[in-house]
Amino acid sequence: MAADRAEGPARPAGVPRDVAAGIFLIAVATFGYFGTWSLPAMDHAAVGPGLMPKGVSLLLGGIGILVTCLGFATLRERIEAMLLRGPIFVLGAVALFAATVRTMGLAFAGPIAVIVSALADRDSRPMEIIVFAVVMSAFCIGLFKYALQLPIPLAPMLLGY
Repeated sequence: MAADRAEGPARPAGVPRDVAAGIFLIAVATFGYFGTWSLPAMDHAAVGPGLMPKGVSLLLGGIGILVTCLGFATLRERIEAMLLRGPIFVLGAVALFAATVRTMGLAFAGPIAVIVSALADRDSRPMEIIVFAVVMSAFCIGLFKYALQLPIPLAPMLLGY
């Protein structure tokens, strides 16, 4: 028993964070590259619609390989458990915004998306979330509807398109 303690502190179990991040980047790059497989990169000696997404995917994959290799080479923090709360609420907020922006408008879909995405953090305070949702929605309305003049409905059920 004394010999076991003399070896030093035990390393935590799990995958190093850098390795997990690198594998994630490689997966996203692979998805992006094969998602644009049918788009030509070059079209009759001109730039085609697939050049940019394929190039970004290859660059992202290269960065993912580099991060993975560096993760294996160094001893860093390890991931002990996968927390799904954050990704679920943030992706859910994006999906909810996409589903409601045309029917409810930016004035309602914006704050709803901010409030749902804030649920990803257990330490969020309700009053801060509400204030932030109102301020961000006002900023987005001013930017997208008035400054950029994009055809985004504000509140179709109240104001029309």
